[in-house]
Amino acid sequence: MSKNIVRNIVSAVVAVIIAVIAFTAGFFTRKCTQGSQLSSMEWALGIIEQNYYFGGSDGLTDISLSAIANNYLDKYSEYYTAEEYAQTIASNQGAKSGIGISYSFVENKGILLNTVQGNSPAYKSGLRAGEYLVSGKSDGGEEITFSSSADFLTLLDGVRDGVPVKLTSSDSTVYEVAKAAYTASYTTLYTNSSHWYFADAETGGLSLREEQTYEMSFLPDGFGYISISQFYGSAAKEFAVLVEKFNASGCTSMIIDLRSDGGGYVDLMCEIAGSFTGGRREAAMYAIDKHGNKEVYYCIPAQESRRVPAGTSVYVLANSGTASASEALMGALICYGVLKYENIYLSDYSAEYLNWLYGLGQERKTAQTYGKGIMQSTFVNDNTGEALKLTTAQIYWPDGKTCIHDRGITVADGCKTVSADWVVSKGDAELKSAVEQIKAAL
Repeated sequence: MSKNIVRNIVSAVVAVIIAVIAFTAGFFTRKCTQGSQLSSMEWALGIIEQNYYFGGSDGLTDISLSAIANNYLDKYSEYYTAEEYAQTIASNQGAKSGIGISYSFVENKGILLNTVQGNSPAYKSGLRAGEYLVSGKSDGGEEITFSSSADFLTLLDGVRDGVPVKLTSSDSTVYEVAKAAYTASYTTLYTNSSHWYFADAETGGLSLREEQTYEMSFLPDGFGYISISQFYGSAAKEFAVLVEKFNASGCTSMIIDLRSDGGGYVDLMCEIAGSFTGGRREAAMYAIDKHGNKEVYYCIPAQESRRVPAGTSVYVLANSGTASASEALMGALICYGVLKYENIYLSDYSAEYLNWLYGLGQERKTAQTYGKGIMQSTFVNDNTGEALKLTTAQIYWPDGKTCIHDRGITVADGCKTVSADWVVSKGDAELKSAVEQIKAAL
């Protein structure tokens, strides 16, 4: 596979370009000079020549932009039509539709819910990650036993928004859910006496709610558990509000759950990191492009009531799906002495799960984070609305020398491990095991 796509075209790039910089999407803009109209191919090849981290080469003007992205660029780069890009931006801003889950099929067990999006129809119905669904039926339809992912998808695709579907779990619980548009939430806070989460506000958007019946009774006194599912939408604002609740509850120890958080917008990571710097504007990370240009991304200081107090004991749960912005956040906390490697708990998966996920004899990732230390920039063609997401820089921690790309954060760094039968489980036995380890070390 060639990593180089076309030389000597950069001088032709004169259209307005919006470069959105992030790990899996983007949020930083810059503009080039407005000039003459370019074809989509000329526009894209010029962008690649100037910005693609892995270089450029001659040719390939006779294939589609999708083919270039799929066959010649790295796995993190992508081409979007105007419609696809508009949908992606809306989704990353929190505007979702559907029932709000990701899932996989596990033989002899059913449809495993890997994630359930906060404030989604699935979440509101009571469904949670780790649940196995074995059958379902639409209103007035016949019961379908799920013997493959296709069975489940066929059921959901066969109903319109607002039409209820009944889903039966492996323990015979029946959940009723309907596809709908919703605003996603990305964080939640638990103590051993209460639970705070974000739900629809009467005036639109999200507002904080509290439910004391869903506390985590196994948490020690003074502990607050905050999960961050992705760095999208209102995740940073949500986190700030939860830190305020954390402080008001008298908590002195924080568990941050970044398991399977694949990252998102850089600015949201910087904003969350700013809750830990005591009001100081510290570097959150550095990005170095293929030309050797270095850019600093700074933590965004939080207002005083939303700062994590100095001396707070911080613990992080992570796994092989913890990637990109999540790893950058961990790096910032490590570099500023907020987080110790020994307080990072990495999922160590069972052989059964690894065999299912990777297959026998394949390279496996366990007891580590993903290892993504490169940045993507999304360039938008102002004339057509199409977009090209490219890998544009290598990422370094605030110490200026640490890059975890293709390595991740591992037990070799001094992290602890937590046994995990599967990537998720109903009731989250892995979390409870990690808490027991934390308690034992106090």
